[in-house]
Amino acid sequence: MRHTVVESWDALMNSEKNPLRHLDMATQHYFMQVLAWMWSMVFSLSFLSIYHFGITWLLHVFVIGGICMTVALFKESERREREKARVADRGTDVRCVWNLDAEA
Repeated sequence: MRHTVVESWDALMNSEKNPLRHLDMATQHYFMQVLAWMWSMVFSLSFLSIYHFGITWLLHVFVIGGICMTVALFKESERREREKARVADRGTDVRCVWNLDAEA
């Protein structure tokens, strides 16, 4: 059961596995917001109350926006950590320093 729930979640919410994976992150975020808006409307209308739409839409915007910002922050952190490791693997500093006093 747990495996099914995880696979279902990944199929929808994991940006590396869902059908939007071929788009850039900003476009994925936009389409996820549009889908959240659509499903907010569907659920609001299913409860026969358009007044609930604003609340559910706002909650979806906050939740999906927060998830996307968190994922972007984690990916940026991993990228920076890989960059630090790549620079550290070089062993020595590769900067070229021109020491005018020693050459004069």
